[in-house]
Amino acid sequence: MRRASIAVLFTLVSSALLLPSAEARTIHRKNMPDGWVWPPSPAMKREGARCLAALDEAGVVWKKAPKTRKVVTPIYVPAMELGGIKLSPTFRKGPFLMDCHLALALERHGEVLRQLGVAEIRFSTIHEYRQVRLGGRKRNVLSRHALGLAMDIFEFVTDTGDRIVVKDRYKKHDPTLLAVERSVLASMDFRTPLTPGNDSSHRDHFHIEARVDFLEDRSITAMLGP
Repeated sequence: MRRASIAVLFTLVSSALLLPSAEARTIHRKNMPDGWVWPPSPAMKREGARCLAALDEAGVVWKKAPKTRKVVTPIYVPAMELGGIKLSPTFRKGPFLMDCHLALALERHGEVLRQLGVAEIRFSTIHEYRQVRLGGRKRNVLSRHALGLAMDIFEFVTDTGDRIVVKDRYKKHDPTLLAVERSVLASMDFRTPLTPGNDSSHRDHFHIEARVDFLEDRSITAMLGP
């Protein structure tokens, strides 16, 4: 009897320990922020309003963009400069739609990038409605580019004018690239970056994503403090 009770207890404990992992895998598969639904919930709209207020407080000039599927708070930043860092496209033409939270993350991280000697980011994509692509194959999961929360960066330009091309310099352990990667990884404003160090799909660029969730008790107000 005692042996049976221990076996039952072991099963219950094992199941409890597995629950967080199963939930994490589900969230990972969906690739959506915590609390995200579509159409946007009232909580998501309130979070977007808080984000816009934070941009205003930071002195960022933004313009409301048209309603866009899957983008909660679509905006343009006409100057294409955030946190003192110039944002330049490698080949596309603007305007460049993005979610407010990506703009705010870039604004807040700009000071760190400037300390690392970065003056300009050269990117190919911000918003684009597409699926995640890994190992050369599309996955049945929306990319966060579709949400306007991601940016693909192919080059960094330093304050001395040095153009650092990711595909050429990352494998040579360029100190600026490695420092930028570490800074984004350590930042609370971004999720884990994807770089040439991760997989072949990112062999020539840095993929960065703004960190955001739409749970009221972990709102942007709480992150910014009083």
